[in-house]
Amino acid sequence: MTPGSERMRPSRRAFLSFAALAPLALAACSSEKKGKAEVTPSDAGFPKTISHRFGSTEVKAPPVRIVALGTVEAETLAALGVVPLSRPAADSTAWYRASLRALPRAEDARTYDDSRELTAAVFKELKPDAFIAVGDRLSRAEYQSLSELAPVILAPDSVPAADWAPVTTFIADVVGLGEAAEPLIAEARDEISASVADYPVLKDASALFVSASSASGSDLVLSGPGSAPVSFFEFTGLTVPAGITGLVNGLKPTPSRFPAGTAYLPRTRAGELSADALVVGVPMSDYQVYRANKKLSPEFPSFGAGTVYVVAGDEAVSLQRQSILGARWAARNVIPELAKSAFTSKNPGTGKS
Repeated sequence: MTPGSERMRPSRRAFLSFAALAPLALAACSSEKKGKAEVTPSDAGFPKTISHRFGSTEVKAPPVRIVALGTVEAETLAALGVVPLSRPAADSTAWYRASLRALPRAEDARTYDDSRELTAAVFKELKPDAFIAVGDRLSRAEYQSLSELAPVILAPDSVPAADWAPVTTFIADVVGLGEAAEPLIAEARDEISASVADYPVLKDASALFVSASSASGSDLVLSGPGSAPVSFFEFTGLTVPAGITGLVNGLKPTPSRFPAGTAYLPRTRAGELSADALVVGVPMSDYQVYRANKKLSPEFPSFGAGTVYVVAGDEAVSLQRQSILGARWAARNVIPELAKSAFTSKNPGTGKS
């Protein structure tokens, strides 16, 4: 596919006829519950010891003043009814803000600059009970420094950072809200499944997620097996195109600060990427150009076959770093767009009204 030559979206008449008049629920977070009751953690099962790659952490009692060492961790705490003491300043999503507004004492939430090295000095004045982290973003030096101030509850490798369900279960367990996890997860899965059921065209359709920019010479960042986008696609019944696993295995992995399961792909190889729904995450500046011109700028590389679905901001984050809240937002906002892309790829020529 040539740069900026995304296939035209299907006409409203054509798409709605296939979707059986399914509503496109694009009002983000409009259904968030208001006025949630303050949660009460249970001390059953405490103290507990969490084994992880840096050793182990003893959690003597359910922590209350919790610093979330990542976006997913903060959003998961909010979903459980817990206001994080502090969280990264970057990627403050619509669903996080909506969930936070519904919680008691939401005004107590703080943010920190996660572009700097995390040390005990950064959080000393907050007097946290604990830090919570999933994935491998935290370095050993950061872990050791933060441990001098409060226990660092680091998820073991058996908890995949890219899968919101086990992350929710883990965080709920270590904060004394284990019984709340299962119904929350079931509700989220039901919502995603219901959205998928509205769009039969997603059955047997393929999808990929890749990050790209117009910057000359910049590599693409491809999401492969073990990444949040692929986990989400697979849960919805979408397939990953054949050969992607082998392609990713032959690429240079991204550093730990990137989302899990991603690798660098030279932009000269963009033509190897084909899917019914080829989701391309771009910087907001590129997205604004795309919206103004209704196509990607010529500086983007040529992609393979399929329909390009360009995302930025919350749409991109809901797939790249997916929490239980992000997954539910994606069910309402991203799945309909994936269906449009799949429909266009499977029905060439439907772009005309």
